[in-house]
Amino acid sequence: MKDRFQKMQYPWLPYFFADFLAITLAYYLTILFRFRSGVGRRFYDWVTLLLLEQPAGEAGASFERFYYQSAFRIILILTAVICLLYALRHLYAGRRFLVRQPEAWNIFVCNLIAIAIFYIYWYLTRNTYHPRSLFASLIVLNFLLCPLLRGFTRWVLALVRQRWGVDRCAALLVGSGGAADVLQELLEVLEPHGVYCRARISTVAKVSFADWFGEVRASLQHDGVAMLIVAEPDLTVAQIMQVLELTSELRVPVKVLSPHLDVLVTEAGLPCDMLEGVPLVHFHVPANGGPSMIRRGVTVLWAMLLLALSAPVLLILAALIRCTSPGPAIFRQKRVGINRKPFYIYKFRTMRHQAEDERSSMESENESSGALFKIRRDPRVTSVGRFLRRFSLDELPQLINVVKGEMAIVGPRPLPERDFAQYEEDWHYIRHGGLPGLTCLWQISGRSNLNFHQMCILDIYYLRNHTWIMDVSIALQTVRIVLFGIGAY
Repeated sequence: MKDRFQKMQYPWLPYFFADFLAITLAYYLTILFRFRSGVGRRFYDWVTLLLLEQPAGEAGASFERFYYQSAFRIILILTAVICLLYALRHLYAGRRFLVRQPEAWNIFVCNLIAIAIFYIYWYLTRNTYHPRSLFASLIVLNFLLCPLLRGFTRWVLALVRQRWGVDRCAALLVGSGGAADVLQELLEVLEPHGVYCRARISTVAKVSFADWFGEVRASLQHDGVAMLIVAEPDLTVAQIMQVLELTSELRVPVKVLSPHLDVLVTEAGLPCDMLEGVPLVHFHVPANGGPSMIRRGVTVLWAMLLLALSAPVLLILAALIRCTSPGPAIFRQKRVGINRKPFYIYKFRTMRHQAEDERSSMESENESSGALFKIRRDPRVTSVGRFLRRFSLDELPQLINVVKGEMAIVGPRPLPERDFAQYEEDWHYIRHGGLPGLTCLWQISGRSNLNFHQMCILDIYYLRNHTWIMDVSIALQTVRIVLFGIGAY
């Protein structure tokens, strides 16, 4: 029983229940204060006059009856909206962070966004039934209750972990420097999220990487640890990737302290634990097999819906391309996808016809590094093509690839065969471990302003950590990036 509890898979679940309880309490307390309290009635009468709302008057009893009868539906709607915002702000991160994040601030921001969403919805639907003041006070009360209940949940979890060993996570700490000492003290004193140091390997600079790697493998296999924490800032990116491959093979999550991963913080803006300015990056255990049938089905449905909604735009863009330059509107190009398998991608043609034949003669003008081929003012790009590239409209036909199962909406971008042939290190091929996508972390982190090396790090981080919440976050940020044409040329 104890071993089973130690391997609990959903450390975020207690906090979700705490948030649900906070929303439920806030709802009923607001209703009681509004309709059953003399002070509350006077307060809301004053707010009603201030906001120029229609006073409840004799309809107060019917309002109260409605909110009690509709409690289940309204609480579910509130929970869905608010908890989705919490997830997008990383409030259900589980053991991703060892250091406490700014929880109260994130809760405040999410509740503020939630009330804005409801107000905008009521304005667009011309809904005058729901008193705005009642929902505003509900959100304020939820903001006050949520941190309190989360703090209580944290205290209860710490208590049961200490007394009964429930939901504890044994970690192997690797490192010999000051950062490793700080991490060991943190784990021993606080045991954040039940993570504690069961064993430590204090490396010596003269030890070869092969010996070090073998010792880490042996400890992971025989010491009964459930997490690896690597605090060796001197490891190269290639060596870090070998560690990631090992933990993927052994099904163990890993945290890596390395300045080589700072692109995740500086460019992608991902929240990470920081030790002396160096990110401690968490990598989950990768999912077994490919995407689930449910996820795949939802992805295809979304792609079909987007294709149907964008059909008029697709026709107009195709006509513009045909009218302004000779050649077909749709361009097919062989790309390398999941498990290095080639497939044909569909794009709107943005260059003059047969421009691919000119690429070999333009290699000396390449402005990107590594495997990528990028020219900011490529002379082959047409005037319409430059507009399409600026706002990524040339990628819309790839929704067909998504429907065919060759791509996903979110995933590493598939590269042409020319770029694939230019890979310089073995770890670059790890980015082909999942379905390629229309958008990815690279797309929202600078796109053409990042080099190939940084793109691979972002792709590998996504493949190890992706969830449907991360996919939603990337998709939402992509909309902003596309609308403002950030980082594209």
